[in-house]
Amino acid sequence: MKTQTRGGSSAALGAVYAVGAAMLFSTAGVIVRRIDLPAWDVSFWRSVLLIATISPLLILRHRQVLGDIRDAGISLLLSALVLAGSFISFILALGMAPVANVLIVFGATPFITALLARAFLREPLHRHTILAMIAAAAGLMLSVVSSVQAGALGGMAVAAIVVLCMSSNYVIVRHRRDVGMQPAIALAGLLSALVAVPFAEPGNATPVQLLWLLALGPGQLALGLLLYMASLKHIPAGRAALLGLLELVLGPVWVWVFDGERPSNLTLLGGAVVIGAAAVNVWLDSRLASGKEPT
Repeated sequence: MKTQTRGGSSAALGAVYAVGAAMLFSTAGVIVRRIDLPAWDVSFWRSVLLIATISPLLILRHRQVLGDIRDAGISLLLSALVLAGSFISFILALGMAPVANVLIVFGATPFITALLARAFLREPLHRHTILAMIAAAAGLMLSVVSSVQAGALGGMAVAAIVVLCMSSNYVIVRHRRDVGMQPAIALAGLLSALVAVPFAEPGNATPVQLLWLLALGPGQLALGLLLYMASLKHIPAGRAALLGLLELVLGPVWVWVFDGERPSNLTLLGGAVVIGAAAVNVWLDSRLASGKEPT
């Protein structure tokens, strides 16, 4: 009984971390809209400020960090590579398509994550999760139809790269939950900054833009990543990714409220289908965890 209580507390803490990360990630679109800079400039500064934020934490815990780097090995490098890919692709996608369309594509993340976790970690993939994937795919198709009409299909294709990168990282971090993977965040920031700098003109940023970039890098990205990596120490990768769908709900809301960027009706309908499928899947997962067979 005590073991179950500790397990329940750990799972609840993991859920809180995952929800907190999703809430922070959801603010990216509305913040980026306030930074009147080319996408490559935003990507460069976001990465540099991420490094500046995470480095003091790593230095403060340098002995533990060195041990984590040694123990994680190739997993840390792989995590950094896919994270860097997601950093760059995300900003580019936002420059090519409305925020709502980009975030709808992100709705595929928990399902891609579940498939990868099943293939590489042997985490269970239940029948109701497969059905939820089919329903979510239908919702995503509705959004794609809307995007073709809005000329944003290219942005959604780039957003799909983000999905593949983030799903891969969920699985990598979950696989190595025995070690701290925070150094991968700093390395990812360095890699993405090096990729962006040939295409960027960092000197063009004004003091006001730097303030928004501070909110984007240290605030939205760094803290969000730390929370989401912490969640993977407590809950399965698929469940963490499903809870991350809160980003999908809140992201378009912030942009609609603050910028008046109203999603199309098909995008809203597609989002509702995706979110509904994920919500039902989380509920059935909870029933299964409590010993009740999903119906």
